[in-house]
Amino acid sequence: MTSKFQYQKICIICGKTFTAQKCTTKYCSDPCARRGYKAEMKAKQRQTESDTIKERNRRNLLSQEFLSISLAAELLSISRPTLYKMIAAGEIKTIRASERIVRIKRTDLEQMGRSAIAPINTSIPEIAKAKEEYIGIPEAVKLLNVSLTWFYKKIKTADIQPTIIEGKAMYPLKPLKKLFNKNKHTDIAEWYTVAEIVEKFGVTKQYVYEYTSDHKMPKKREGQEVLISKHHWEQSRGLTSSEKEDYYTVPEASEKYNIGRSHMYDLIGIHKIPKIKKGKIVLIHRQTVDNIMINRKNNKICQQQK
Repeated sequence: MTSKFQYQKICIICGKTFTAQKCTTKYCSDPCARRGYKAEMKAKQRQTESDTIKERNRRNLLSQEFLSISLAAELLSISRPTLYKMIAAGEIKTIRASERIVRIKRTDLEQMGRSAIAPINTSIPEIAKAKEEYIGIPEAVKLLNVSLTWFYKKIKTADIQPTIIEGKAMYPLKPLKKLFNKNKHTDIAEWYTVAEIVEKFGVTKQYVYEYTSDHKMPKKREGQEVLISKHHWEQSRGLTSSEKEDYYTVPEASEKYNIGRSHMYDLIGIHKIPKIKKGKIVLIHRQTVDNIMINRKNNKICQQQK
């Protein structure tokens, strides 16, 4: 069965543009796929060899009783300036062997009790496995499609603490996904932006935020934009399907006929257009408005012809 979806992709091997049936397809042809597979296997082999060397060096450091500043930083997978800050803060004790030589006891590093740093006894393969369950800040912001400011605000409120892995601040992936509710409301197909609600229903942004919060409406954030469920908004306003078909909101009618809202309200009063009030929203009878505007247009044409 042929997929009904088609994706324009660029082959990561030869660089050609091709049409794929799946969004996960990376190669344009079988030869490119074979070349890609070989490249992936070589990359994995190089990574394994690199991890083996790192693990051998780590075990060598663990066999030493006293470490220099550089070796201690390497064992902790942090930079020398960071280590100096920890020493200055009294988190790590040092031993001065001479005026120029400073050493750190390995056992002191093991007993530091800093939960934010992966224990030095953790092997490289274990660290590599743990990294799969964590994510860095730039990757998290991109994955969750949020701003850096919003990311920091949310994790601070939820008290999600980072773990330092290989000198980088890493955050647990599962709690982040749960916090930002990436897959929430996947059954909702139509959304309003706040600006669309303000324009269509003639209310303020502050009113929209307060109203949606009070009524606990489904909403999500995409980048800098807040989206609100179209169905839940209209349902909360009491707009039935027949009312949406038979009535305009004042902003809708004003936009359609290119007249100001105050002018539209004048016409409602003058012609006694049937209307319904739903909270702050005024609905006016669609057919009546259309007839009035058609008559106004015809009268204007007649006056121009005279």
